[in-house]
Amino acid sequence: MKIKRPLINSLIIGLLLLGFSVLVQAQRSFNGMERDSESAAPLLDERRNSNGGNSNVGAVFVGTNHNNTLDASEPANQVAMYRRASDGTLRLLGYFETGGQGSGPSRRFAGDGLGSSHSVQLSQDRRFLFVVNGGSDNISVFRVRKNSLTLVCVVPTGNGSSNQRFPNSVTQHGDLVYVLNAANEGSITGFRLSDRGILTPLANSTRILDANQGCVFDMIGCPPDTLFNPTQISFTPDGRKLVVTIKDGPAAGAPVPNFTMPTGPGRVLVFNVRNNDTPSRRYTQTDLDNDGPFGFSFDGNGNLLIALFIGGENLASGVGSFRINDDGSLTPITRLLQINDQFDLCWLENNGRYAYGANYTSGKISSFRIRRNGRLTLLDSDAGITDDLPCTPEECPEEAGGPNRQGSTPLDLRISPDGKFLYNVLPGSGRVAGWRINDDGSLTKIGEFGGLPRTVYGDMAPEERFGPGGSPAGIEVL
Repeated sequence: MKIKRPLINSLIIGLLLLGFSVLVQAQRSFNGMERDSESAAPLLDERRNSNGGNSNVGAVFVGTNHNNTLDASEPANQVAMYRRASDGTLRLLGYFETGGQGSGPSRRFAGDGLGSSHSVQLSQDRRFLFVVNGGSDNISVFRVRKNSLTLVCVVPTGNGSSNQRFPNSVTQHGDLVYVLNAANEGSITGFRLSDRGILTPLANSTRILDANQGCVFDMIGCPPDTLFNPTQISFTPDGRKLVVTIKDGPAAGAPVPNFTMPTGPGRVLVFNVRNNDTPSRRYTQTDLDNDGPFGFSFDGNGNLLIALFIGGENLASGVGSFRINDDGSLTPITRLLQINDQFDLCWLENNGRYAYGANYTSGKISSFRIRRNGRLTLLDSDAGITDDLPCTPEECPEEAGGPNRQGSTPLDLRISPDGKFLYNVLPGSGRVAGWRINDDGSLTKIGEFGGLPRTVYGDMAPEERFGPGGSPAGIEVL
């Protein structure tokens, strides 16, 4: 059977047009992938082009936690973004408005207005940055770019009731984001995260924590006292559970100003995450004898490593490690390791082999070895030392902010994704400190890098939240 030549020509032309169409669609898809890749891995090109030395390899993000409710000349909450070089040094790139208000300093601890950990959190794919706004009861989502942040959305973290205010910690796993609200009885609430970074409230995901946080200083808005309030929320590494810590303060009779009774025994709450992505109706509670469970992280085996900021003798520092059981209960591995020459170890992060804790009052970083079974042993209580600050009226006149009586006040800390660098927020000096993590777990200081608001009034602010002044909180490392 013969096919006529015109028909053959038509078939050839049709095939050519089809191939051209496929190429066009492929090019469009490739361009789209390029744009997505730029957002999801914003520093990829610079890593590829790195030739050593001070090449750009990453970034550091710090929440300023500013509040300008009482002083419009001050900025509202912002994120300070730093470029991170291959040698660990930082260079400030700029400030990015969250669209919300931070807490500002607290009267109890001027350098720690939120009293929390993980108030700034990168998504697992590093495309988005989540930042809580404790003073405006909402959360901001940024898209991470090469040299900047783009604000995607600002979403309330509750219905405005007394138990759904003052967000101070955030966690993400897959397309789920959960926020901790620390005021009054406290609560957690969930959101669905879209591919574009939009948060949509997750129905029936709010759970009350029975945190028992009163209005200690009788202030308008009744923000929680940072000696007691709920501190951190995080998914377990497998995403099957949510863990919350509540400090609750020291035991009754402790020699602490403006203190009479704790708000509880020092609690760790564990929720199961159900098939519909909402938390279990009931949580499993473990009491820790008023040792002050604060910030925490997970080792490579999923064990829970917790800062116990008043677990030592005479309210000195402590840490602990625990295995999380299927029912949400905790089995102690290192129930309490006391560091009696340091005070207020409130934040604890690790790189799988070593853990590092920031001591707020004593101004130092303590280091720990993580054994294979999750047991913690002390390496060096003085592993990292922050710079001394000039504190005389001559060196720090009032017009320049006044003397800082508290010191550098080491706060939140994070470790770089490769486990080689440690960064720490220093509200007392308005800086970020950086150290190289050596193979033996020791720290080599890289430097301290400015650009953050400095805590002005030592360890006591004239207002209880929502006032002016520095109280930077929350850090993430890319």
